[in-house]
Amino acid sequence: MKEIELNDEQKNLIIKTWNDNKNNPPSLHQLTQLIFPDIPNVDGRSVYGKSIKKFLASRDLKIRTKSEYTPKDRVEFSPEQKDFIANNASMMTAVELARTLFNNYDLNNLSIESRSVQEYLDTLPKQVTTVQGDEDLQNLEDYKPPKNLERALVRVNKYVLDGIDKDKLSAKHKKDMTSLISYLHTYRFLHQIGAYTNPVDRELFESSFVRYTFDKSDLTQEEVDQYIVLSTEVVISSNIQETVQTLQQQINNEIDSGQKIPMPLVEAVTSARNEYNQCVTRQQKLLNDLKVKRSERLQNQVKENASILNLVQMWKDEDTRKEMIKMADMRREVLKTEIGRLSSMDDVKARIFGLTEEEVLNG
Repeated sequence: MKEIELNDEQKNLIIKTWNDNKNNPPSLHQLTQLIFPDIPNVDGRSVYGKSIKKFLASRDLKIRTKSEYTPKDRVEFSPEQKDFIANNASMMTAVELARTLFNNYDLNNLSIESRSVQEYLDTLPKQVTTVQGDEDLQNLEDYKPPKNLERALVRVNKYVLDGIDKDKLSAKHKKDMTSLISYLHTYRFLHQIGAYTNPVDRELFESSFVRYTFDKSDLTQEEVDQYIVLSTEVVISSNIQETVQTLQQQINNEIDSGQKIPMPLVEAVTSARNEYNQCVTRQQKLLNDLKVKRSERLQNQVKENASILNLVQMWKDEDTRKEMIKMADMRREVLKTEIGRLSSMDDVKARIFGLTEEEVLNG
């Protein structure tokens, strides 16, 4: 293919793009795709890329090819980011921490953000980066909470009907999974699930907690603890129900054999049923309280954000801003007139008010 001649519009776009990014100039590949967007699979090695490279060379501008490595500076973390890393170092990997901090779930182990997090983790004491109380959790070796998004997704889809399609993950889904991972790594959750020696109870507890929290990335620590309690109540009610069924079967056996039903057996069934009803009531009350508290908190956040956004939007609007300034000036004029009227009163009345014009106008 013969050499491509760039037109003036294309040349101007190249220069503008270069000047807008002097500190980090675009690569030849990027410029080629920008200047020739209608050419499929175009890259810097094509005649199109060569024409751009030739034009830049005529302007003494050195282009960066796709194969060239441009080192990036390490990320400098704010005090808040450092606190987040330290607080979650024992529960999340460097990649997971970086993805959460920078809200970018495309980061990997080679990303500068992940490497910066790992370098900071290496400076922290070992006590910070390991789970506190590991010696007390040795009995939990058979329970492994998920440590990455993929494993968390498997856990959710195991327990949640019509869970999350891994091919249609949204930013919210990824944020929810990151939060769920942190919930499942809290000491209280690990302690509670470790208290169950029956695998069925353990799985019922975990499934209940996951179903309640998998789509809630905004929970406070208090709410997480309450959901743990709620999941515990689910296990308790299940065990009580099994007890009722066992006792009822004994009563049925007595009836089938023609024997008189022992009164202690009847009382035991009645007591177990009452306990089951109380347990279910506690679950419903706790769940309702959690829903109401969270709903109120989210509504307050929406109202606060809406008020701030409305104020900012009004101030950005030139007409509205001028009107607000005009109203403020009018108010000052009204106050000034009223102060003038008051200042014409006799000395006694003036002393009663005890105000000067400057104090009224400027507070």
